[in-house]
Amino acid sequence: MRVDFYTSDFKLIDIKKLGVETNDFIVSSPSPQHEREAVKGQHGTNTLGTTLDGRTMRVSFYIIAYDIYDYYLTRNAVYRLFNGLDFIYIVDRREPGKRWAKVRVNSSYEMTKVNTVTSTFEIEFMSDYAFSESIGTTGDSFTDDDDVIWQYGQGLPDEPVSYEQTAASFQYYNAGDIAIDPRKYPLQIEVTAAQTSDDIYLNLSNLTTGEDWTYRGPTIAGQKYILDGVQTLLGGASVSMKTNFGLISLKPGYNNISRNSGISKVKFINRFYYF
Repeated sequence: MRVDFYTSDFKLIDIKKLGVETNDFIVSSPSPQHEREAVKGQHGTNTLGTTLDGRTMRVSFYIIAYDIYDYYLTRNAVYRLFNGLDFIYIVDRREPGKRWAKVRVNSSYEMTKVNTVTSTFEIEFMSDYAFSESIGTTGDSFTDDDDVIWQYGQGLPDEPVSYEQTAASFQYYNAGDIAIDPRKYPLQIEVTAAQTSDDIYLNLSNLTTGEDWTYRGPTIAGQKYILDGVQTLLGGASVSMKTNFGLISLKPGYNNISRNSGISKVKFINRFYYF
């Protein structure tokens, strides 16, 4: 088996149990979409901006059934599973620490009979996302724990990294290829209040990007404020109106982070993203 498939809630689909195996997995290169305009009186064009399209990928399969009757049952199970209606995850076993998310069958496919019980076929899939993502998150362990999969080539440094910090200044390490912008990618930053006060100022800054998040209002020592995407939550309720609506994004590599004395601890929970 070269490829594993997972349901939308990331539960493994045992296609081998159906009598189906995978041969290969090929991912397309990034597909840039350029917005260009012609400039009057000049040669060429100006590129106004570039985005990346979703990624296509091809998986080759084969079926080996017990008999001709079982073959058609297996074929129908394949049609039922890979129907194009449902999102799935794909993991290449050669890169077990990454997954392709929001994937659907992209087009129809045909099976080529080798004999009465065997056939081969290829399915083209498409992910709505331009990047693969880490299976593990920064909230998981970075050890050889069986429950968390990290791999070589995933950008992790040799020295230990921690995404839960109590220092006033520290470095956050984004091991992926892509900046983590909370307007585009899931990012939770958990900020713990250092003291109880009727009116206090909390500040968290990414000095690398020049971004700041601030909160002004009452706190209780140990309370956790969750910067969840574009919102700030306390106990699940929004307190964004007491903030500057600031967002913290994280560039690839090291980011220099600082907090003021109103904050005792900062924790980051996110995945990494790769070309």
